[in-house]
Amino acid sequence: MEKSIKLLIAGLLFSSVSVAQIADSIQHYGRGISFNKKEATTAGGVATSERLSHRTSTVASNSLFGLIPGLQVLQNAGNEWENGATLYIRGLGTTNEKSPLILIDGFERSIDNLAVQDIESVTVLKDATSLALYGIRGANGVVYITTKRGYVGKPVITLDYEFKMGTPHRLPKFVDGYTYAQALNEGLKNDGLSPRYTDRELDAFKNQTYPEFYPNVDWMDEALRDHSYGNNVNFSMRGGGDNVQYFAQLNYLNDKGILQPTDDNDGYSTQFKYSKLNFLTNLDVKLGATSKLELSLRGNFAEDNRPYTATTDIFNALYQVPAGAMPIKTSHGTWGATSIYGNNPIARISGTGYERGQSRNLYADVKFVQKLDFIAKGLSATARIGLDNEARYWERNQRKFASEEATMGWDGEKDQYKKLTDETPLDFTSSIKDVVRHLNINVQVNYDRNWGTDHKLNATLFYAMDKMTKRGQNAGRAYMDIVGQAHYTYKSRYLLDFSLSGSASSVLDPDKRWGIFPAIGAGWILSEESALKADWLDMLKLRASYGIAGRADFGTQLFRSSYSGGSSYFFGDTPTSIGGLKESRLAVDGLTYEKSHKLNAGFDFMAWRRLSVTIDGYYDHRTDILVDGDGALSSVLGIATPSINNGIVNSYGVEVAASWNDKIGNVYYQLGGQFSFNRNEIKEMNEVYRPYDYLKRTGHSIGQYFGYEVEGIYKSQQEIDEREVKQVLDEVQPGDLKFKDQNGDKIIDAYDQVALGYNNICPEIYYGFNLGAEYKGFGFTALFQGVANYSQLLDTRSIYRPLVSNNTISQHYYDNRWTASNPDGKYPRLTYNGSKNNYNTNSMWVADASFLKLRTLEVYYQLPERWIKSLPGVSQARVFARGHDLFSIDKMDGVIDPELTGASHPLMSQYTFGVNLRF
Repeated sequence: MEKSIKLLIAGLLFSSVSVAQIADSIQHYGRGISFNKKEATTAGGVATSERLSHRTSTVASNSLFGLIPGLQVLQNAGNEWENGATLYIRGLGTTNEKSPLILIDGFERSIDNLAVQDIESVTVLKDATSLALYGIRGANGVVYITTKRGYVGKPVITLDYEFKMGTPHRLPKFVDGYTYAQALNEGLKNDGLSPRYTDRELDAFKNQTYPEFYPNVDWMDEALRDHSYGNNVNFSMRGGGDNVQYFAQLNYLNDKGILQPTDDNDGYSTQFKYSKLNFLTNLDVKLGATSKLELSLRGNFAEDNRPYTATTDIFNALYQVPAGAMPIKTSHGTWGATSIYGNNPIARISGTGYERGQSRNLYADVKFVQKLDFIAKGLSATARIGLDNEARYWERNQRKFASEEATMGWDGEKDQYKKLTDETPLDFTSSIKDVVRHLNINVQVNYDRNWGTDHKLNATLFYAMDKMTKRGQNAGRAYMDIVGQAHYTYKSRYLLDFSLSGSASSVLDPDKRWGIFPAIGAGWILSEESALKADWLDMLKLRASYGIAGRADFGTQLFRSSYSGGSSYFFGDTPTSIGGLKESRLAVDGLTYEKSHKLNAGFDFMAWRRLSVTIDGYYDHRTDILVDGDGALSSVLGIATPSINNGIVNSYGVEVAASWNDKIGNVYYQLGGQFSFNRNEIKEMNEVYRPYDYLKRTGHSIGQYFGYEVEGIYKSQQEIDEREVKQVLDEVQPGDLKFKDQNGDKIIDAYDQVALGYNNICPEIYYGFNLGAEYKGFGFTALFQGVANYSQLLDTRSIYRPLVSNNTISQHYYDNRWTASNPDGKYPRLTYNGSKNNYNTNSMWVADASFLKLRTLEVYYQLPERWIKSLPGVSQARVFARGHDLFSIDKMDGVIDPELTGASHPLMSQYTFGVNLRF
């Protein structure tokens, strides 16, 4: 039993990793270059398969929350198969594309086409020592993922099953039909207009005496069920001998969504449904004493199903249509609608047909390694080819639904039914949405040599060609890299890395496509010095690096002018009107790549074989950012100004990671956490002239909100009349927001906007902490993740923008609105026509989006050996229950989630129950 528990702690069944394991682990630089972590000078962070195993999500990026310092993982809304997380490394460093380069086994591929069970490790590369190796694509950082491979040892077979159930959280609560009618009348009155509903109509809503004409439909309740469910089955084999090692895995998962009703139609369902089959085979073959062949084949087949109506349109309707707008169906059995609301949410789910998408992705690699000791000891060569094919197909069966408007006939008049649309038969169409082909060719030569016990050198010369072709015009890309890297160790304590790459991109001018990217890194392992050697000190290392990486993922053909259709002109002896062309876009003069000058310093500390601490500080100076040219060129140019490579952004920050692993009696426990602070400042962006410094975007962070500073709400007409400062944005009424006069001119206009809060792109502070324990086979692990210095604009339709644009109104807004009888209300007065005094970007709506979430909680039991002896071939068995995104501590009053402020598919709390078997 003791042996079993130790295996559990160190292996897949528990997430803690000992200090010795950390020190001896491999640090990947990418490009086929890796070293013992103790000797690495880079600032990379790693998450292993053991840590990832506690969150086996449908899309793999959603398993990365809070695990790796420097990696910000932000949740997205959407269907289960398309809600992959947004990833940033060390915050924001450019005003353009901010996503990192994602590599799977060294090639650029999507992480969300992986199964979580495929992943051996995820490494985040974030400083110059490693990023200079990626040249013109390294500036935003690299997420380097390795898949599992075989090993020399007895075969291990795994069989895992999970049942998953999801529940939507923080669904908005909208008012009932009677309350909406009252609110609409109130908003019209505030606008000086006549009420829409009479007293007897209000009574009909309140008493539900005529529900066909004055209904009360809870659209959210009618359209959404309270759970989704799915399955995840995984089978793998791993092992090998001296000559052949293998890993093979098959993973199947499915998910059925939260829509209802979805089975009203014979022959098809309109439910959100998804299924995916992943397969992976990695084979390592020893061809002789000096040769090795690695074969990798991975792919997946996926199918998704949904109503023909787009998911965003369904939820826009659910957030917009009032409870009293129309019945689901009239007494004639026809879908209800009005001339204003033709978007009956239930009809959009059930009555528009369906569409299905199919994805077929195949990834194949061949790698050949040849030792060349007969030329020089320690010399070897590697050649590798990767071929990828991705395709997406659509089939649509669409139709229009029949709808009618029902109008009550009062005072003996006949009820009226007005036909608005007719039903049409299903119309089948199909299309090829995307076809992507990717070719990678890598060739490298390695030299690995020791001279005695003092000197160690590893040098690499690397060539890479990456070409992607995609369906569509000007959609392809190509990159070429020539890389040199040297890693030198002296007396196992002094470390030196040098990298130099030449890198080119096809999106640049053919005469200016190449860039040079050098970097140097140094380290000092102080714990190897005789004066510092001690039994309690496992490692103390100082390291620093400086270098340059680039970025050039712009649009294509920017270095050329473009032409489009112009006005006609008359030509010829008998003048005839002929269509002409005009210059629509000027070429970017001297188009070049962004240059990221990266400085990093840090230290690694490990002690008592229990404690591990890593701290890094960095500074990033990004130059030659492609920015708008409006502020640099005169408006008399007469054509849209081209962009210019003269933007500058500085960013800096600090990252801390720590862990403690120990045992007290029969209790194993572990604690860990990571914290990162990342701030950026725009130094140059060709900003247009602004008359006051506080209006300038330069000097602030990327994505900084600007708007009006709210001083309160006007409570009376007298307060409006007596205030010397006048708001000229719109007519001011009691219940409107009162803005601060920033420039002292006694007028509130566009010159009174200031910086508000932070940005909504990436938080400045990102942190996570985990804890776990086990006692005699019973255990738990928990992961918390949070952010701070983060803002969201509260402009969600109907929740914070009621009535305008024919929206309904949330119960939260209705209960907290200003009225003459509630002058201390939190939110402005109701209005049907809208008001520029209230519904703009201002400090009331720029909210603090900080949060702390319980991302994962797992409770498990490792079955004792005596229990599983009766199970043929089973060596280990574990049962578990998991919860994901169980709660959030934030400042949103429980109304919305700080990661979801729009009208879209809700975020889901997930509950998983499963079993792991090892044979």
